[in-house]
Amino acid sequence: MDISWGVILVSAIASFVACFFSALAGGGAGLILLPILILSGLPFINALASHKLAVGFIGIGSTFRYARENLIDWKVFWWNALLGAPFVVAGTLFATALDQNLMLLLAGVFILLMAAVSWLKKSSGLQHTPQIQRRQVLIGSLLLIPIAFYSGWISVASGVFTTLLYVYLLRFDQLHSTAMTLAANGLVWNAIGAVAHLTLGHIHWEIAPGLIFGAVTGSYLGASLGIKAGNKPLKHIFLLSAVLSGLVLIYKALQITPT
Repeated sequence: MDISWGVILVSAIASFVACFFSALAGGGAGLILLPILILSGLPFINALASHKLAVGFIGIGSTFRYARENLIDWKVFWWNALLGAPFVVAGTLFATALDQNLMLLLAGVFILLMAAVSWLKKSSGLQHTPQIQRRQVLIGSLLLIPIAFYSGWISVASGVFTTLLYVYLLRFDQLHSTAMTLAANGLVWNAIGAVAHLTLGHIHWEIAPGLIFGAVTGSYLGASLGIKAGNKPLKHIFLLSAVLSGLVLIYKALQITPT
């Protein structure tokens, strides 16, 4: 298809807004960027590939900003990134063989339940008291496998799951949890999906520079604002993102496609 200047501009702005919000909320870029790309006229596979390209660069801007504030535990980063990487690939390869609607429904319900628990538990995510013992690493590893598979398969709201893992299992505060998710998922997991789509030729090169520029600058500025805001505002933004993610996933799962 021919790509107009309007589509190029819209995709760049959408990438900036989505990655700015995701850097604040610890996930959720797909809730903004993917629908806008589809509405701009891109076929679904090209819109999905363009979304993957943008979020593949979200980790660059945000990680650089978070690293300057020493908010990233690099040992945990490599554990998260490398353990999940092969399962991201598996999720991408086996997506067509699985019942997508059931997984969307279960993911949506789980996210809403966890958001409710987090809302009721006022202190969660406000204190940074890391617990990275053998037990936490083992349980976390078992949880990261399906999260990474889901990231490669459906992608939307996968960052929400990782952020919840850091808050509830490893006892990170909201700011450190967001930093870790944007770093490991953004730099490694999302990059895998972006490379896959690039090799398959699904990305229109005309919109790639705008998507990348929007992702890097949006995520950097979002991370900067999140650092200044602190844990309490970040938690409210994350909860809003989680609720919207859950509702969107459930809506998509229950949508009846006309025959």
